[in-house]
Amino acid sequence: MTTSRRPSMAISGTGARVTAFLGVLALAAGVVVAIVAFRDTGDQRLIRSAAELETYARTVQEGERLGPRTIGGLEFEQVRREHGVVVFQQGESLHSPYGYAWSPQGDPGRILEGAEWSADPVDHRFEHLHGSFYSWQGRR
Repeated sequence: MTTSRRPSMAISGTGARVTAFLGVLALAAGVVVAIVAFRDTGDQRLIRSAAELETYARTVQEGERLGPRTIGGLEFEQVRREHGVVVFQQGESLHSPYGYAWSPQGDPGRILEGAEWSADPVDHRFEHLHGSFYSWQGRR
């Protein structure tokens, strides 16, 4: 009498679970890749809102500091004009403010070099984004 061996249910059940887990893991990785690839960065939103932000920036008076507001679909904690540069502060990270700057005269770093900003002791860093707009990071 010969006996046929059937695979153990525990082994095949474990294999199915491993396959299902790997499938879910691959699906999750695909979702993460899609989110990263298609996310809307703040810089992209700024570029889409540039015309509205520029129109608003032209109305801000020298030395004026304005509180929280939404402009062009972007939220800002403060908007101010210093030495012709309008800064749109979005927030602070580790006590360092960040946001965007509008500077139709060119590089705001050059314009503000050596200038004091309304008793706000921070070093300013700017990176050109689009037209007269720059990303802005203040460091305390």
